[in-house]
Amino acid sequence: MALAHLFALGAALSWTLASLFSHQAALRFGSLHFNRLRMLAAAILLVIMIALTGGNFALPSSFWLPVFLSSIVGVVLGDYFLFVAMRRLGPRRTAILFAANAPIAAILGWLFLDEILSGLQILAILIGFAGICCAIIYGKRRDLLHIWEAITPPLWIGIAAGCLAASGQAVGVLLLRPVMSAGSDPMFVGLIRVSIAGLVFWLTWPFDRRKSEHPLMPDIKLSFLILANGFFGLSFGVFLLLKAL
Repeated sequence: MALAHLFALGAALSWTLASLFSHQAALRFGSLHFNRLRMLAAAILLVIMIALTGGNFALPSSFWLPVFLSSIVGVVLGDYFLFVAMRRLGPRRTAILFAANAPIAAILGWLFLDEILSGLQILAILIGFAGICCAIIYGKRRDLLHIWEAITPPLWIGIAAGCLAASGQAVGVLLLRPVMSAGSDPMFVGLIRVSIAGLVFWLTWPFDRRKSEHPLMPDIKLSFLILANGFFGLSFGVFLLLKAL
């Protein structure tokens, strides 16, 4: 197994952990405000990580546009719909739907980047898609009756949000491919992405009709959950993803 495969596997594991830490906070704050807080946490964590590892706070000017577009599509839209799905479907079903970003990215790479898909890769995409469908259809058992398994109807909204989140993530990753191929620092690219996304999310604060329903800042318990989600989902997890890319 190549080192890039290990990075990708680590990113998948990190995102799984992030989803477990996000459910309670997403329910409490809603998708918009939860994303505001987690972007802020992730940006702070990434600055610390870059400083501790002696990373490079520089990016060629020609790469700023794809990073900006990746942030808007992959983080702002992708993460907004991700936590809409999380609140409606729970972390397990959302993670299953979000796993569709891998086959979607492969198909988009074939369509728009002239990448060649081998017969084995096509088979892997079909198996992955079939597994996602089976996990959604047959994944509800009596021994899984847990608050994380609760569904907020209508079901189609949660499924549509999960599919949009996976598509946004796939497009966001593809936009970063030339940036990472040029040897850019993955932590600094991640910092730019979450900073742009955080700015967009915080600019929506005055227009958030639900802002009176939740506090501006979380308590200690929710702060820990948001920090853990920011670390595994947006800082360390994205670092592993970009290293693999």
